[in-house]
Amino acid sequence: MIKYKDFVGSITDVDRKNRIITGYLTAFGNKDHDGDIAEKGAFEKTIAERGPKGRNEIFFLNQHNWAQPHGKFAELFEDSKGLAFVSNKMPNTTFSNDAVELYAEGIVKEHSYGYNVLREKYDKEAGANILQEIKLYEGSNVTLGANPDTPFTGFKALTFDQVKDRTKSIMKMLRNGTLTDDTFLLLEIALKELQTVSYELGRKELITPEPEESTLEPMTLIEHIKEFRTQNY
Repeated sequence: MIKYKDFVGSITDVDRKNRIITGYLTAFGNKDHDGDIAEKGAFEKTIAERGPKGRNEIFFLNQHNWAQPHGKFAELFEDSKGLAFVSNKMPNTTFSNDAVELYAEGIVKEHSYGYNVLREKYDKEAGANILQEIKLYEGSNVTLGANPDTPFTGFKALTFDQVKDRTKSIMKMLRNGTLTDDTFLLLEIALKELQTVSYELGRKELITPEPEESTLEPMTLIEHIKEFRTQNY
């Protein structure tokens, strides 16, 4: 059974013109939501055997969906930070086209991967399982809770300004008539997530007021959307 990691990688570059994505599938040394820490070297064997220079069996997927492959990786390697990748040119499919646009607009910012653990040990001091050898099957762009095994948690640390920026980006994408129905649904889910975060931020504002010199007022997601529409129509 393939396991999945929850939002453990990041993006470093989006080449919109050439449709190439560069980033990390995971970082080393960070304890994730499962209490695991991937150590440097954990992916070396699987990359050598199954990566682009091996049998080339590791896929780049959309939302961990094997029916929606972006293809395979042009480059896959470990560096001091984590498991880095460079995609091949993203294909001209509806889900890949949507992914490129979501990357370019900064809505998709994270990655996850499907794997099995071949060797691990428990570090009592760190309170974590150290993943020493991993068999890698795929890496995915992940966004907005599309996969129940990777629930979206990326909005929880946002500030009001970041909520506003994310809302603007998503509203802009919702006006794009070329997106698939699935992508529109994901964006609607994102807006609901942002509404929840905005509400929680508002509650914190009431409990712990801003310093006197600040005039920042809590705003709900709906208020953000109304303000955005007023400014852009």
